[in-house]
Amino acid sequence: MSYNKKDIEALAMLRPVESNNNLIDVDRHVYEAHVLRSEYISGQISSLFASIANKFRSYRRNQLAKQSLYAMTDRELADLGISRAEIEQAVEGKSLSAAGGQDSILAKLFKAVGTKIAAAQKARAGYAQLMAMDARQLADIGLTRGDIEAAVNDGLSKKANDNLSAANNNGEQRHAI
Repeated sequence: MSYNKKDIEALAMLRPVESNNNLIDVDRHVYEAHVLRSEYISGQISSLFASIANKFRSYRRNQLAKQSLYAMTDRELADLGISRAEIEQAVEGKSLSAAGGQDSILAKLFKAVGTKIAAAQKARAGYAQLMAMDARQLADIGLTRGDIEAAVNDGLSKKANDNLSAANNNGEQRHAI
């Protein structure tokens, strides 16, 4: 094998201590370079196959989890705290907003409207349930029939029988004579 001056200078840069010696074992350095290159390439290939195998195992595990969740009833899913629409995100560990990217203004608007509708439905159901009670049952929980609407809408902030104003119009500056 013949080496030109450029190859020998490159080898001298690898092993500067040996470069002062006129007897450089170029074949040994080339062999070591080949071994190092082979080890690097085989390491890259094995890590690629390991990565593919791990991705496949993860995919298969997620598919089995999704399959078992889809086999559950809606009540069982509700006990877990998810709905059928959230199974994909729950298994993959993503939140609903992360799965769809950033929420748009329209999505935020729909979410706010949905929240308001759910609150209104809850209030209406509470109102109907309280109206179905008789006076004794209402008295047991500290309400009168006139308090029901305030209890449902305002969270008992104002009751119908609360006297928020003074019984007479006498202020501190005016006294009865």
